[in-house]
Amino acid sequence: MQAERPVRRAVAVVVLGLGVAAGAAAITLLSLIMRSVTEVGGSCSDGGPYVSAQPCPSGTGTALLLVFACVFTCIIGTLWAASVLKAPMPLLLGWPALFLTLGWNFLEDGFDPPMGEGVAVGFVVCGAIFVLMGAAPLAVWLSVARQNRRTRRAQAGVAPAAPAPAAAAKVPPPRAKPAEDDPRASAMSVAGRLERLAALHASGMLTDAEYSRAKRATLEEELDR
Repeated sequence: MQAERPVRRAVAVVVLGLGVAAGAAAITLLSLIMRSVTEVGGSCSDGGPYVSAQPCPSGTGTALLLVFACVFTCIIGTLWAASVLKAPMPLLLGWPALFLTLGWNFLEDGFDPPMGEGVAVGFVVCGAIFVLMGAAPLAVWLSVARQNRRTRRAQAGVAPAAPAPAAAAKVPPPRAKPAEDDPRASAMSVAGRLERLAALHASGMLTDAEYSRAKRATLEEELDR
């Protein structure tokens, strides 16, 4: 079982990469399809009894099938691989990426229409709506990620340790000297905390300013004893 875990994780890494690539390919194909349809007037149709006067560009149907295949691969691959690796879900960024891309296409075609002159107000309005639909979830996701990072820092012991409860202080071990009265134990405690802060700073969990404040607070706390 232990030998299977590294292999399973390696497979999950590959599948996760393929899933992300498939999602990017789906968004790229949708953007290209939108560009090609816009160049022929913004609408088209092929086959059936109600065929419009404007046929779709060659290869549009095949490109749509590829889009569906890429979306399916992206959803299945990223869901499975992210659960195995305990990694953030890339699908959360799929919505902002899709709508920001299509919104950009609408805005570009609105201000510089491929057929005709002037500004296409309808395209500009659609572009603004699509950009808002993509930017709002992205802002929420970034806010949540920042809050989670602060929570991890707090759980890592960046904040000064809280004093021991009063109830516990009333029942010290018999004939035992408190650890804080022992200079050797106190020095070891301070050294351990400083080493932990240095490790957090080296790993990037603490900025230079946060590391300086925490180090100063630790040393001042030791001097006050």
